[in-house]
Amino acid sequence: MTPAEAARIILEHCQPLATERRPLRDALDAVLAEDVTSPIDLPPWDNSAMDGYAVRSADLSASETTLAVIETIAAGQFPQKAIGAAQATRIFTGAPLPQGADTVIRQEDTAPAGNGGGGGGSAVTIRNIRDAKKNIRRRGEDIRKGAVALPSGSALGPAQLGVLASIACDAPLVHRTPRVAFMGSGDEIVDLDQKAAILAGTKIATSNSYTLDALIRRSGAKPVNLGVARDTKESLREHLRGAANADLLVTTAGVSVGEHDL
Repeated sequence: MTPAEAARIILEHCQPLATERRPLRDALDAVLAEDVTSPIDLPPWDNSAMDGYAVRSADLSASETTLAVIETIAAGQFPQKAIGAAQATRIFTGAPLPQGADTVIRQEDTAPAGNGGGGGGSAVTIRNIRDAKKNIRRRGEDIRKGAVALPSGSALGPAQLGVLASIACDAPLVHRTPRVAFMGSGDEIVDLDQKAAILAGTKIATSNSYTLDALIRRSGAKPVNLGVARDTKESLREHLRGAANADLLVTTAGVSVGEHDL
């Protein structure tokens, strides 16, 4: 039997584990058990990708253009005024775009212009129009309402948790954490509590068990260390009984053809 054939046989007998709702902060490394559909557009509104001025591209000219500033919108605020001809709104990154605007001119391409049309308000001079019809993040351009944000079977890493948080998914349905038992065997194998024997060369450290423990944790499962069995049937049976409640058992050693390879 080849390793590929052995892997195929193992995978043919694997079944999905039971599911549970888990708080999002506790879901790292879990696996989604259902598609997560977004209940909202993301971003939820057209918003500015720059600190600068929201304007109408129709008002811009190749030379400098001066516009009256009618309002300031910071992130977390919503516009109260629509932009008309020869008008601009001071806007900051993430703030919703006011009605009538189709451009955000970055702050670096502007200069204060004092009185805006004699009405006592401020004005801004646009010195470069390279951003015409740019610097706007459109509603739903990241995720559309009703679209699958993450499909079933997705492993939830840090980035995926951030996506779920952005659409207010606070308790995703995930498969429960698998319990993976692992065990070494061999009369010559000992754990690190016998450091002196290992350093003296009379015993061999159970290094495989530390590698397996780390691999199991890294894959999002819970390791169950069954220890090191001796080269007897009785010891093997005793250690294997510890895997009764495990979802998967991994053994190491005992794979050759000698009398002691049980």
